[in-house]
Amino acid sequence: MDTQRVVELIGALEGEVNNGGFHQFFYNNAGDDTAETIKALEAIGAAKMADIVKRAASMFPGGMPPKDRFPRQDILLEKFPHAVAFQELDEEFYGYPDDLRALLTRYDEQTGSL
Repeated sequence: MDTQRVVELIGALEGEVNNGGFHQFFYNNAGDDTAETIKALEAIGAAKMADIVKRAASMFPGGMPPKDRFPRQDILLEKFPHAVAFQELDEEFYGYPDDLRALLTRYDEQTGSL
């Protein structure tokens, strides 16, 4: 995966989750790329963070939120009207079990994409 895209995906994830939790991530455009975001985390070696995002995504019917924002928002508001539904996973994410900055730097050095 192109390093610039990896940086964009992970940056969007961090920005949304750190600002309003997984509820906000899924509600906004960043949630369109949930599956790709998981792949980006795995590509840089952030297995623990990827697992957290996978578990958050698995709360949706079929184990992954719809790529299309509006159906995803409908499901989110129907099944998880309150952000507290993701609180435990939010807290795990906030603990940063993987050092994303260091992993991104190493990934960039290995791929030489940036």
